[in-house]
Amino acid sequence: MSNWEKNRLLLSTILTGVMFGSVVTAPSLAQDASQEAEEEEEEEAEEVDPDDTIVVTGSRIRRDSFTSTAPLQVIDSEEIRDAGLIDTAQILQQTTVAQGVQLDTTITSSFVTDGGPGANNISLRGLNPDQTLVLINGRRFAPAGVEGAPALPDVNLIPSSIIQRIDILLDGASSVYGSDAVAGVVNVILRDEFDGLQVDGFVSVPEESGGGSQRWNVMMGDSNERSNFVFAVEYFHQDELNVNDRDYNFDPNDGFYCNRDLELDADGNLLSECEGAIINRIRIFSAFQDGNLDFSLYDPVLFGRDVYYNGGEDRPLLVGTGFGLGSTFDERARSSYLEGEDDMIPESQRYSMFFTGERDLDPVFGIDGITAFAEASHSNSQTYVKNGYHGQIFASVPASNPFNPFGVDVVPIFASPVERLNTDVEVQQTRLIGGLRGDLAFANAPEWTYELFTGYTRSMGYSSRPAIDEARLRHTIYTSRDDGTGNIICGTDQDAELFGFLGPDECVPVNLFHPGLYPYDAQTSTGFGSVEEREYLEIERTITTKVDQKIAGGFVTGPVFQLPAGDLSAVVGVEWREDSLDSGVDTVAAQGRAAGFFADRLSRGSVSLWEVYGEVSIPVVSGQPLAEEITIDLAGRLTDHEFYGQNDTYSARASWSPTDYLTFRGTYGTSFRAPNTRELFLGGQTGFTSGFADPCVVPTAANVGGTYDPSQDNRDPQVLANCVAEGVDPTSLGLGGVPSIESFRAGNPNLEPETSTAFSYGLVFEQPFFDAFDATFGLTYFDIEVEDSIAIPGTAFSLAQCYNSPNFPNDPFCARRQRDPQTGFLAFVDNTPFNVAAQQASGLDLNGRFSYDVPESFFGGFNIDVNAVWTWSDEVLSQTTPQSNVNNFVGDWGNPEWRGTVNTRFTKGDWSVLWRARYLGEQASIFNDITPGSNQPYGQRIYAACELAGCVSNNDPSTPWLDYSSAITSADAVWYQDLSMTYSRDTWIFRAGVNNLFDEDPALTDQDASGDVQNTSNAVLGSGYDLLGRRFFLNVTKQF
Repeated sequence: MSNWEKNRLLLSTILTGVMFGSVVTAPSLAQDASQEAEEEEEEEAEEVDPDDTIVVTGSRIRRDSFTSTAPLQVIDSEEIRDAGLIDTAQILQQTTVAQGVQLDTTITSSFVTDGGPGANNISLRGLNPDQTLVLINGRRFAPAGVEGAPALPDVNLIPSSIIQRIDILLDGASSVYGSDAVAGVVNVILRDEFDGLQVDGFVSVPEESGGGSQRWNVMMGDSNERSNFVFAVEYFHQDELNVNDRDYNFDPNDGFYCNRDLELDADGNLLSECEGAIINRIRIFSAFQDGNLDFSLYDPVLFGRDVYYNGGEDRPLLVGTGFGLGSTFDERARSSYLEGEDDMIPESQRYSMFFTGERDLDPVFGIDGITAFAEASHSNSQTYVKNGYHGQIFASVPASNPFNPFGVDVVPIFASPVERLNTDVEVQQTRLIGGLRGDLAFANAPEWTYELFTGYTRSMGYSSRPAIDEARLRHTIYTSRDDGTGNIICGTDQDAELFGFLGPDECVPVNLFHPGLYPYDAQTSTGFGSVEEREYLEIERTITTKVDQKIAGGFVTGPVFQLPAGDLSAVVGVEWREDSLDSGVDTVAAQGRAAGFFADRLSRGSVSLWEVYGEVSIPVVSGQPLAEEITIDLAGRLTDHEFYGQNDTYSARASWSPTDYLTFRGTYGTSFRAPNTRELFLGGQTGFTSGFADPCVVPTAANVGGTYDPSQDNRDPQVLANCVAEGVDPTSLGLGGVPSIESFRAGNPNLEPETSTAFSYGLVFEQPFFDAFDATFGLTYFDIEVEDSIAIPGTAFSLAQCYNSPNFPNDPFCARRQRDPQTGFLAFVDNTPFNVAAQQASGLDLNGRFSYDVPESFFGGFNIDVNAVWTWSDEVLSQTTPQSNVNNFVGDWGNPEWRGTVNTRFTKGDWSVLWRARYLGEQASIFNDITPGSNQPYGQRIYAACELAGCVSNNDPSTPWLDYSSAITSADAVWYQDLSMTYSRDTWIFRAGVNNLFDEDPALTDQDASGDVQNTSNAVLGSGYDLLGRRFFLNVTKQF
């Protein structure tokens, strides 16, 4: 077969994928056309050259066409470029099957996630990202990341400019590809043939400031009769997008960290969460001196009262202090202005190199037909997470501290001058694959082929955070004193040396009452009184993570014997894999010296497995009445895991084409996923959650100027009763401020492996009645059930499960939290992974294609091609324990009931125009209640504070907590429109377009609304919404 024929075959496959939707979630069932009469008369069978066969995603059996019984979604490179997509994560996360909150840089840079800061992961069908297997050219793509124990592949390490196509397999595929293929398989096919030199540049510029991106690529290659190679380098840069770059998140008139349209109460007052955290104040405890109770010092006006720096002389002064009384709701005492500098999208850049090549070898030990192949890639990703507000510092300062002007114990509360919420992340990954392939002619089986391969991937991650040394801060606070001459000194008294054995310790007096720590305008960043003070307190918290993956394997494939309908083909293979992890922390992180961070632990471990597998493809019938083609594919795999022993998986797929224009197909398969290295070996990782996640804390809306307002408190009576039973007053806790809640997660060696079953069935119809146009319609129903799914609970989830439980405090989730008996606040929540009872996802994929060549009599003639794909989610279920309720997440954030993409292309000669419309259905924060008879379309809406226009009653006085307010907790459906034009001539390609043509804002929710939503200010993250707004792109390609 000639190179031209190979390219034509590849092109036909891509078009086949397009035929079932531009981004299709339906079977790739390209059917061979009926043979012409004169071809049917030919009786001489031609030998099949193994080099002319190909491998389709979903099977390892080599075939002579791109036919497949597996449900596939195919995305080709032209579609990607015309849509203005230049990073792999964005390409995948905009597909209709990317259900669930997607872990992109907006989330991984702000929250503790499995992939680590700056990572980009993909999850399918609303299941977990670790239940999706990612491949490059049919081979496993290794995990990468930093901090903790990253166990997910970072898809943005894949250079997007050399993607040839992406196949997304949407059934249980563990029997074919091994563990992790529960929700599906993403197979990224990179270019392996190119002659010449190509230079490519892509720039995207938003209409408003911030968030621009660019990509530059050079590719070269050559081929001859014995060898070929492709080498490419790519550079990508993403500009940061700050909160104050978009007015939907930040009010440019007064600097509030919110959308004012959402954050006003019924009287028009701005809500406290809009103003940010409390800072720029001193909290006075007038009855205490150096920790001792002294009633003679008690002042009922000042006890527990906050005072503020009086830079503008507009507050009543406390004599001799420089501070005065004021209001906690004064914006100068809040962090809102500083939070406007926080990143929504952090700045990042990537460098990537990729090489692939193969060469036919001279006879080896007398054996001909051996081809050596190799792949090598290296990617370096750098992410710079920046925040304007770096959290509170609230260290107790005794009355004896010489800088304390109040004469009693106080707690200064100010924004940290050290950028402890900024993170510099660097991840690099090197991947090497090599092997041999050929035929078994030396064994008298020339139609059989083999492949032997081995590979090694190393990922290195490094993160760095500035921090305040908590030990030194405590040391300077409690040892500062006047040396008798008016000089302030600190540290251990040198006179206390023990016979000269102990020398003087290093110490710098730090004034925590310096005006620079309490900026009067609340916009200026805070600062210590001297450079020496900052240098004494500032330290660096670093973590280095190494992730290795080794693979080796081989397989043989070919026809076993001839059946009337064709060859019965098979494949038999073996694979070995070892994953190892070594994530080390420096002494600062290990000892918990960084203020605001608890101690992290070393994560280290390795796991290996062996697998043997086999497949067989059986052509049952071909060319018969009502049976143009019937094919059955069977597969099985045995996995021998180091820790979990032997487990087997299997699958069966069948397709029936009663005619050449109608095909029915069905699949059934099982999958197996053992706990990954993170779930097994995470030594310990800390994170922080807002203290308002504590159900016993007074809600913001019910905290009116430090006074409890019961009319604004709609917590469930069960929650209130459980808080009281614990000895906590839910009507007063948090009225004076709330500290963050520490969360901790570690590996769990007692986890059970996940098992799952998946089935799908559907049809494809290609109209045969009219020659003037082509039209195709496809439909697929899917259902995936997972048992013993491994979950890492969030802090809010664990607390809600505990305090809503009638079995309090004996509910299993209640054992996961610790409450400080002195303050009453939650101090710790354990988020260690555990096995949940079950998960299930089901729904429909629908797709269609229409293609029509307009006659030349109409504007000179042109082609119209319309591709549409829709995914309807019926259920995304989760059950924590066999006794707990079943929760349906359809309609929740990241899981709209409907997703759709419609691509309309007009082509005339060298010109083409693409109109792309992307639909996201309604999403909301929900209770996830699927009680029969509910009239709520997505389950019962969550309740939130009555902030805007009062509550909506459920007309049941016995359950007033089920009233829900008009606070914004949901988002309407939205269409995003993209438009691009391409001109191709000779060796040049020019492409220009606009994304988000009508400048649609992302979903915006009330910051005080309950529910499991991740957001920055009011903007919802990771749920498919566009944060950037309207933007323009230009792409120029030149070949030499």
